[in-house]
Amino acid sequence: MPPTREASEAELDDLMARLSDGEREAFTPLFRALHPRARRVAARRLESARADEVAQVAMIKLFTRAASFTPGRPALPWFYAVVANEVRAELRRTRHDAGAVPEHHPSPEAAADDALAERELHRALQQSVDALDPTSAEAIAVLLGEAAPPPVAPATHRKRLSRAYARLRALLGGDL
Repeated sequence: MPPTREASEAELDDLMARLSDGEREAFTPLFRALHPRARRVAARRLESARADEVAQVAMIKLFTRAASFTPGRPALPWFYAVVANEVRAELRRTRHDAGAVPEHHPSPEAAADDALAERELHRALQQSVDALDPTSAEAIAVLLGEAAPPPVAPATHRKRLSRAYARLRALLGGDL
């Protein structure tokens, strides 16, 4: 079977918008495009079997929450927020159930997939930060070490960061 072409961000945005409007025909191509990405992200932090399960759960949540997706917004930041949330939830469950469990470290063969996933995550984060107001974007940049702290009181900066997180959550789909 020949390798399939990876869907562009514009195609993913269109498919997600169509699915959010109830168009069932968008489900299969969107699943085919996003499931491997979900699997790659999960495999960065979890062992293989758990990564498969988490990717599947993330895809189910993505599709059950499709109606809450806002057409016109980029799909990848929203998608990666869902996947990251599921990975964190799985890590919390595992630690709670069995004490501290070491995270999985992928093999060297997975380096190319890891690099791609890393670039996509950074691009998705940057798209979301770019959509913020300048004060919120500056607070996130300071947190990421990409900017110097502004000349404001520490309490003011903490409040700005708190508001920036709330705005990012809203951009990425609310309760994700």
